[in-house]
Amino acid sequence: MESDQPQLSNDPSEAEKRKPIVLVVDDDRSHRRLFELLAERLEITAHMTASCDEAMEAIKLFTFDAILMDCRMPGVDGFLCTEKIRALKSAQTQVPIIAVTGQTGPHARQKCLDAGMDDYLAKPFTLEQLHLKLARWLPPDTL
Repeated sequence: MESDQPQLSNDPSEAEKRKPIVLVVDDDRSHRRLFELLAERLEITAHMTASCDEAMEAIKLFTFDAILMDCRMPGVDGFLCTEKIRALKSAQTQVPIIAVTGQTGPHARQKCLDAGMDDYLAKPFTLEQLHLKLARWLPPDTL
């Protein structure tokens, strides 16, 4: 995983003292950089991973409030990665997963939901659209 990640804590007593933490799973470096900038604007902590393997390791180590999942990645795509997360035997299996995808056809949203994702955000999107999606799934009064 990248070394410039924010310091995350697993201490539940710190949950009320911190900003929401979102895991971003996207193989594209420029997309991850964009998510970092958007997270700063939304005042959330974003933890970046470039693959499903990195995401699975992060989930074992940290507690996230939501996951933004790119659907098209080489190797293990976002659909299979979501299935892997849902199959884990931990509290993280129920973390909200929001698909972030360029797929906008009539069945794209349903394909994401069928894979176990909770919501869908089509690329390109605005800061306001991202904010609305996260506000729907993050703990109340954190955005």
